[in-house]
Amino acid sequence: MRLSHVRLPVFRPILLVLIGLGVVLAGWVGGTRAEAQAGPGVAGRPARRVLKPGEIDLQQSRVYVFVGKTGLGHDHGIEGLLRAGELQLGAERNAGRLEFDLRSFTADTAAARAYVGLAGQTDRKTADKVTANMLSPAVLDVGRFPTAVFEATAITPLPRQGNQPQQYQLTGDFTLHGIKRQIRFPAQAEAAQGLMHLRGSFAIRQTDFQITPYSQAFGAVGVADQLTIYGDLWLGVEPAVGATSEKPSTPVTSRAEEKSASGPRRQ
Repeated sequence: MRLSHVRLPVFRPILLVLIGLGVVLAGWVGGTRAEAQAGPGVAGRPARRVLKPGEIDLQQSRVYVFVGKTGLGHDHGIEGLLRAGELQLGAERNAGRLEFDLRSFTADTAAARAYVGLAGQTDRKTADKVTANMLSPAVLDVGRFPTAVFEATAITPLPRQGNQPQQYQLTGDFTLHGIKRQIRFPAQAEAAQGLMHLRGSFAIRQTDFQITPYSQAFGAVGVADQLTIYGDLWLGVEPAVGATSEKPSTPVTSRAEEKSASGPRRQ
């Protein structure tokens, strides 16, 4: 009895350590199995989900907007996300749908300003104020209209120009602020990174969608009625298309540096 009373306290910490080690090993094995099921990925990042042909990669795709100034105002670049989307290149009808997440739109991010060709940066306090004004009931009113939608009726290939990327004409209806308008614009598509990189732009007038352009000081400071909306989208492709594409792709940081068939940035 005396010997058991002496040894039991000695074995107890060892037993606890062994139990803890078993829990750690079980967690490691479970995590390894989960990673194996998810497939390989970049170190420190989850593996990208396999997209259906035409499905939009929501994590990588971006929407940018150029907002011009009036009076003593300032030009702005806006960055936003898509909530859902699918585009079928070459489809003559029912060609797809893009749903813009207007709540995600943020003014004057570094990426947005670079993409639309604006120099310099905006301090965060000023950018937050611009974002708040943009999302408010006086402008986009995201409380009532949290999304905008582009319904593509057709995506028609255009004649190819030499070695230039394939161009498409996108036709469809754009709904913003509860108002629908037909639009048509070109975009270029290029296979890269196992996906299809689609870039294009179109211009709208805020007043066509019953939105009053922001202004203050009796109009001395404000933004222009016309906006230019850019889509920088990544689409899923048929496996054979992605497998044969070896051309690397780098992010476009300035629209001023790119001569796109989408036309000039400002009209």
